Amino acid sequence: MDQIQSVLMKVILRVQDVVSMARRFKDHPKEAMREVVDGAKDVVRDALEQIMAAELELFLGEDAQKENKRNGFVTRSYGIKGVGTVRVRVPRDRHGKFKTSVLPKDRRYDPALEEDLALLHLAGLSTRTLSQVSHALLGVRISRTEVSNSLHVLLPNAQRFLERPLSERKFMYLYVDGTGFHVRRGTVGREPILVVIGVDVAGRKSVLCMTPGDKDSKPAWERVFADLKARGLDHTAVTLGVMDGLPGLPDAFRSAFPNAAVARCWVHKMRNVLTRVPRRFQAAFKPVLDEVIYAEGREAAERAWTALQTTWGSSCEDALASLGKDKEALLVHYDFPKEHWAALRTTNPIERVNREFKRRSKAMDTVGPNGLKALLAFTALRLEANWHAAAITNPKIANLKNHKRTTNTTAAAARGLLH
Repeated sequence: MDQIQSVLMKVILRVQDVVSMARRFKDHPKEAMREVVDGAKDVVRDALEQIMAAELELFLGEDAQKENKRNGFVTRSYGIKGVGTVRVRVPRDRHGKFKTSVLPKDRRYDPALEEDLALLHLAGLSTRTLSQVSHALLGVRISRTEVSNSLHVLLPNAQRFLERPLSERKFMYLYVDGTGFHVRRGTVGREPILVVIGVDVAGRKSVLCMTPGDKDSKPAWERVFADLKARGLDHTAVTLGVMDGLPGLPDAFRSAFPNAAVARCWVHKMRNVLTRVPRRFQAAFKPVLDEVIYAEGREAAERAWTALQTTWGSSCEDALASLGKDKEALLVHYDFPKEHWAALRTTNPIERVNREFKRRSKAMDTVGPNGLKALLAFTALRLEANWHAAAITNPKIANLKNHKRTTNTTAAAARGLLH
């Protein structure tokens, strides 16, 4: 400790005339700051060298090293967060057995820099861009491969978040859907990701599941629902599942959540239905259908449904047959509180997850398995920071896309993955 304190005193002795330095900051602030930073680097370098010298002394003091001695130094460059790159003399022993724990031989920069690198990559900077600007931003030159590999440092926390217990909150609504992303596992292929978003009793959304799987497989969804319950999700509190019309999915959902009804996403259904309406009728058909979707209540929706059949029954039979097949699932949201209807008509929250993930992964070209997990967790944490600001009944929830909010939620996601 005394040695380190004496090293720290040197920075004071180097600034011999603080008044002169104050004037230099006024006249030449950039150059003056560089002098102070260089002085700080010298202090850090001297402290590291003294610690490694003590490390070598302890090593040579071991019984197995009685015949071993010092053997000069090797100079290395090492990047340190908040300091930059320093040139450090690493002591050596005659037998070549000494390995310092301060600056491991296989590392060129400290782990804190690697975390920053991974978060910048997740935030949308490509491997090429980060490699090009790494020296200016981090004080050390880093290859594109190192940028990609840096994501592994976030993997443990990402895994913990994606598998976190769910028993502390009760979720009344679940949005269920799948999407696909390109993943590199030796070769690059499109892999489906199964997504479940919950709405708790306070009306706040949360990503409960983002896991690789087969979105066309009923057994895959059964495993997802079983995993949610194993993590503590109270299945008795779930009253509604909002989903697309994937074959087998409603049955799997009802089996896992027997107290819940199933709702069909109107956006997905309308896309499917309009393809069955002759093009010349589509402009007139949709407003009549909207009367069903945006009715004032269940009775009004039933009347609008009857009017739709009366008006278009003879010219759009296929479209009406498709609607009729899912009528109960399309109208079930009217059985829930009116202030929730807008949120329960569609699986838009999952579409938001898809857009956010694709926006983040676009700069990454293709994502490996570790990067996929880190990116899934980062995406979920960032969206939750938005969602926790307002319940599903709050009209302002649609306006949480301004720059300030984006900046704050990105920072929140970063904190979530680091801690």
